[in-house]
Amino acid sequence: MVKEKAYAKINLFLNVVNKRLDGYHDLEMVMASLKLHDVLSFQLTEENDIELEINTEITPSPKHNIVYKVASFLQEEFAISKGVEIKLEKNIPLSAGLAGGSADAAATFRGLNKLWNLNLSLSDMAKLGEGFGADIPFCIYNKLCVAKGKGHELAFINQKFKTNVVLVNPNVPMSTKLVFDTLTEEDLVFKKISDMILGISDKNYDLVIRELHNSLEKISFEIEPKVRTIKNQMIDWGLDGALMCGSGATVFGLARKKNKLVEYSKTVPDEYTTIITKLR
Repeated sequence: MVKEKAYAKINLFLNVVNKRLDGYHDLEMVMASLKLHDVLSFQLTEENDIELEINTEITPSPKHNIVYKVASFLQEEFAISKGVEIKLEKNIPLSAGLAGGSADAAATFRGLNKLWNLNLSLSDMAKLGEGFGADIPFCIYNKLCVAKGKGHELAFINQKFKTNVVLVNPNVPMSTKLVFDTLTEEDLVFKKISDMILGISDKNYDLVIRELHNSLEKISFEIEPKVRTIKNQMIDWGLDGALMCGSGATVFGLARKKNKLVEYSKTVPDEYTTIITKLR
């Protein structure tokens, strides 16, 4: 049996640069992995079947899940005669801007690469993963990086940035497609990425906090005001910094001291999902 962890990710910085001719948007991001993760296990079977068991209802049929799609693709692409039983333990909230689906897909690439002896490099898997989602190349590596283009042009930052993180999700699904389709040039707030990179490289915590940025916040706040309220409450409560994750609806807050996040979390409505974790 092979086991893989699928780590959630956040963007410490996200610029929407422009809209591409293919319908995607060019982005400029600083991406970081969290310790929060799903767990996938892969058991080799003699029959040529793919079986997927999930501890929560994600899609009407496992065959519609991205994990199943990646497994089916690899089996066909590399003419694998064996099958696999996959168990997916979900801990990352769904439709939350934390790249949970992409993380699961990346873990499937890594897990089946080992189980089926495909001998693929991380670069090979990242390239194959591009066809399944823009965040998958990052999730293959799980390394702090600058990402550009659709999100798959990665330049790694050879420095760690570690701190405590609280995630708050109002349990309101946010459609990434809706956010980007609604986005106009007037909604965009552009900021230089260089100061964020400098802050991380110089281990300048205060500079990183000042440079937290997400171009999508304005439009996402209009679509779901609860997201704005969560962020404002984090700042008012005295967390070091706060930012919306991706297109929402999760908001993350940062603090050097974990107990500050614990105390803050006691103020969050019970119907919201609250998770305390760390940057990896």
